Amino acid sequence: MKKSILLILSLFSASLFADVQLSPLPLPQIGKVSQFDLSEQGELVVINQQKQLWRVTQQAQKLADGVSTEIEPKAQYQRIALADQNGHFMLWTADKIYTSNIPLAPKATMTALNFATIAVTKQNGQFKLARIETQGNQATITATAETEVLPDAHPLQIDFDAETPNQGHIAVLAKPDDFTYQHGVLGDDVEAGEIQFLERHTLNPLAEKLTQQGRVFEANRWATFTENGKTKIVSVISGDGNGASTVVIGVKDGKLSIEAESEPLSTNRWQSPFIFNRKLYAIQMPHLKGNLVEYSLKGNQLAERFITSGLSNHRYGDHETNLVATTETFALIPQMGYQQVVVLDKTGKITELPTALPAGIKQTKADSNKAYLLLKNGEIWVAEEK
Repeated sequence: MKKSILLILSLFSASLFADVQLSPLPLPQIGKVSQFDLSEQGELVVINQQKQLWRVTQQAQKLADGVSTEIEPKAQYQRIALADQNGHFMLWTADKIYTSNIPLAPKATMTALNFATIAVTKQNGQFKLARIETQGNQATITATAETEVLPDAHPLQIDFDAETPNQGHIAVLAKPDDFTYQHGVLGDDVEAGEIQFLERHTLNPLAEKLTQQGRVFEANRWATFTENGKTKIVSVISGDGNGASTVVIGVKDGKLSIEAESEPLSTNRWQSPFIFNRKLYAIQMPHLKGNLVEYSLKGNQLAERFITSGLSNHRYGDHETNLVATTETFALIPQMGYQQVVVLDKTGKITELPTALPAGIKQTKADSNKAYLLLKNGEIWVAEEK
């Protein structure tokens, strides 16, 4: 009996520790990669520097030519939303490719729905959130949100009343603001003055917007935090004499509201939060100290526990605001310099991987088992457990 118990404990302990290896992904047919995504089945979709769309499964398969290398594709529901070489929305399906004259914002991302795509479009000199559907051989806008959104917004489908992913309606950063908090480290000098929650078919408001006098939301990418059957948005807010705070946002009584907030950093100091193993982390001052902290909910406060320093999930001046890649069993976190990484496992242990990457990390993606790193030189590297 004792041996059985010890064996079970040993196996359970081993499942918590992550022994991760990092290696290049051979893509001889494809060459250097400019953009990539992962489908819900874990299939890699890439756009190479020759403006070609490829799908990588057992073998690489070319799907289209003449696509944009500036706009990130979105692969979901057996479709791939992307842009043509002129920056106009297009949709690849197994049966046909739908084209359009809809100009997309080059630094924003898209959200796939069952029968539509939510995208940031350029309309009459403004950036507007739009619902795009197919009609005949074309893709067309069927709904547009009223308020201008952030040019590099990452619209998020979320159900605040459940823990189910890819359900619910659309949260988006809106009301571009370049004067309230002039920091300008995230690729431009424009931040979001408000967060909106919109019905996914009409893009009309479902809840009262979240805005705070003298403060802006200083991040274009969100994390989601689940607890007690609810899903919350994790964002960053700055201003009113302070630097960045990590905030947890929900909906109550028909209003978006901040439910918990960390102590702010000093002015012009930023942080980038992420979720791993149902825990909330952030890297504070990723351009200076790179302090990794864990936050825990204490009423309406986020209590902070320092873990280590020297890490960075954001390169100064880039639009990509979180380079951490999280699987079910480990998180891959870049070190300062972006050519080496550490592994954070479910026990909280941090292990530095000895492999030095040949170029800095540009972007990351992950599924339940593997993390993918797109490097500045166009290579893709894969991290997985041995």
